[in-house]
Amino acid sequence: MDQTDSKRSDAEQAQHNSPLALAQSISERWLGCPHCDLLVPRVSLGPGQKGRCPQCRYVLVEARENSIERTFAVALAGLIAFIPAMTFPLLGLQAAGFKNEASLWQCIQAMLKSDLFPAALVILLFCFLVPLARLLIIFHLSLQIMRNRHHAFDVPLFRIFHESEEWGMLEVFLFGLIVALYKILGVADPLFGFGLLAFVLLIVSSMLVTVFLDEQLVWEHLSDH
Repeated sequence: MDQTDSKRSDAEQAQHNSPLALAQSISERWLGCPHCDLLVPRVSLGPGQKGRCPQCRYVLVEARENSIERTFAVALAGLIAFIPAMTFPLLGLQAAGFKNEASLWQCIQAMLKSDLFPAALVILLFCFLVPLARLLIIFHLSLQIMRNRHHAFDVPLFRIFHESEEWGMLEVFLFGLIVALYKILGVADPLFGFGLLAFVLLIVSSMLVTVFLDEQLVWEHLSDH
């Protein structure tokens, strides 16, 4: 029994002194300023307060009021708008008595039928899968925090959410629609579908998730469990 306890103690000590554990311990106590590289000790902030770098005054952390509740609400709104944004017609054309409308999902299907696989894959990934995954992840995490619960896969999920921020291209797709609409104004009459309104609401919800989310609060919750 003594040898077993000794081995277990040595293993725990080695794990505690590992580089990963040391880095995690440092990150829990210190913040690195991305502008001047100054290490600043973490402090507890009240709602609405901001933590600035004492050297360059860069805002390191900001305790947003009702962050989790607001994030949950806009994530839910984005998920509700997601289905009509993808399946209802976005834009249509009407000319010489003919009318044609298409949704984003129908555009992807048409590209696949036309053997435009790279374009279809790009739109499917960056305008469909990534935005949906980000909304589902932050909806799940917000609900978990409000219920004071935690799963083992919550940390990897939040890392995925954080690292995929640059990969959502809903705004780029909307900009492409605006450019295409401008080019056809003199040829045909545009038709605005309900899917376009839902698509705009989806973009706004996705942007507000980033605005309302207090990432420091989420990391603190995940590290406390």
